Amino acid sequence: MTAPILEIRHLTHSYPDGNSGIFDISLSVSRGEFIILAGKNGSGKTTLIRHLNGLLQPQSGEIKLHGKNISKNLILTRRTVGMVFQDADTQIVGDTVFDEVAFGPENLNLGRAHINEKVSMVLEQLDLTRLKDRNPATLSGGEKRKLAIAGILAMDPEIIIFDEPFANLDHPGTQSLLTTISDLNKNGQTIIMATHDVETLMAKASRLVIMARGRLVEDGSVGDLIKKLERHGIKAPCACRMEAKAHPWQT
Repeated sequence: MTAPILEIRHLTHSYPDGNSGIFDISLSVSRGEFIILAGKNGSGKTTLIRHLNGLLQPQSGEIKLHGKNISKNLILTRRTVGMVFQDADTQIVGDTVFDEVAFGPENLNLGRAHINEKVSMVLEQLDLTRLKDRNPATLSGGEKRKLAIAGILAMDPEIIIFDEPFANLDHPGTQSLLTTISDLNKNGQTIIMATHDVETLMAKASRLVIMARGRLVEDGSVGDLIKKLERHGIKAPCACRMEAKAHPWQT
């Protein structure tokens, strides 16, 4: 059996109020998985994923990337595990779309020719080439999130983590972003998606992990766990309630 890329063992992190955080989380992530990390607001999803590339440090437990503790090499960890935040504006710093995608490779001290080639390739991959000279502030919400993905892809990550990526997007923006993420996974990218919007993703993901009150309470296939969502305060997909198949737009 192939060794997991990421291993989380007995991870605990609590906040000063004592009423939130994560407690004794253990989870392994294998190459090429598409994992939905589901849970209602306050369940601990964001706290957990912020540990996965070292933005937060555990009070106890550990996280290993390719068998090595991530706290020992945060620079490599953040290059290997990319994160797309709910508010893309918080991670966009470039004056143009091209400059934004080049920012990461520039900080890796890559050669200019290599950077330009890499940026052009990623922009083409995500259908952003036509926007390369635009100021990111002029983009739509969906375009900004694709730009945030492009900036991470330019650093060749093995895992991309998304925090509520469809929040505040209209239907066309959601579908465009979902297609982009699905295509990345089909091409071998490992995806972890923290969301309460399971219905949008249920036909794409290979695994569903459910959190409640800071703890991991379910872990299995989407088909096996989809009917357990509501007991943990997560809205069940309409297709599940009606005992129907996924809607055509999900396939």
